[in-house]
Amino acid sequence: MPVLRAQGLRKRFGDGDSAVDAVRGVSLELAAGEFVAVVGPSGCGKSTLLHLCGGMDRPTAGTVVVDGVDLVGLDDDALTALRRERVGFVFQFFNLLPTLTLAENIALPLLLAGKSSRHGMDRAREWAGRVGLGHRLGHYPARVSGGELQRAALARALVHGPALVIADEPTGNLDTDNGRRVLELLQTLNRETGAAVLLATHDPALAGAADRLIRMRDGAEVPETATAALSPIGLET
Repeated sequence: MPVLRAQGLRKRFGDGDSAVDAVRGVSLELAAGEFVAVVGPSGCGKSTLLHLCGGMDRPTAGTVVVDGVDLVGLDDDALTALRRERVGFVFQFFNLLPTLTLAENIALPLLLAGKSSRHGMDRAREWAGRVGLGHRLGHYPARVSGGELQRAALARALVHGPALVIADEPTGNLDTDNGRRVLELLQTLNRETGAAVLLATHDPALAGAADRLIRMRDGAEVPETATAALSPIGLET
């Protein structure tokens, strides 16, 4: 069974003449351990597609099944619980809480799921070590670099053992060297944990490292026969 199966996804914002179709009939599947990149020009619907697949937004039409659970049939509380337990999120701007240490930020998904503080901190120390932040556990986000912040965000996304990781432009706010380090770490953790990774990116290196590309334009997936009109990996030129 695929970790993620989305069929006929549509997302419309607004009504009447002002309505915008951000995603138009996209279908996709990800297997465990698969690393898939969604590419295309700004405004093509990449982030909206990721939000739908991760349960952060509800589709106007279509279905999303994550780890065997149909998201469309869930109420808000059940959808929140599924995101907390089965999905990990990595964002361009890190979204770490400034009043928590890196260890506390990494442990947060476990604490929100009702795990003990001791268990959460033990797992945070383990994952901080895996992403090279064992020496930064007591630091607050304002006191570490952008690359370290994104490594902490990766640890937070994986600390609870999700089946699916959603990464929206994970290197978009980093310089080239830190972007490369985060890419290498994401590849390593993808292989080691077996989590399926679905990411959106404008970064050619990140897109080139994926097992498979989904190319989008104007809210729809671009058929393989039409990709010649795009740049080689479907990014902006």
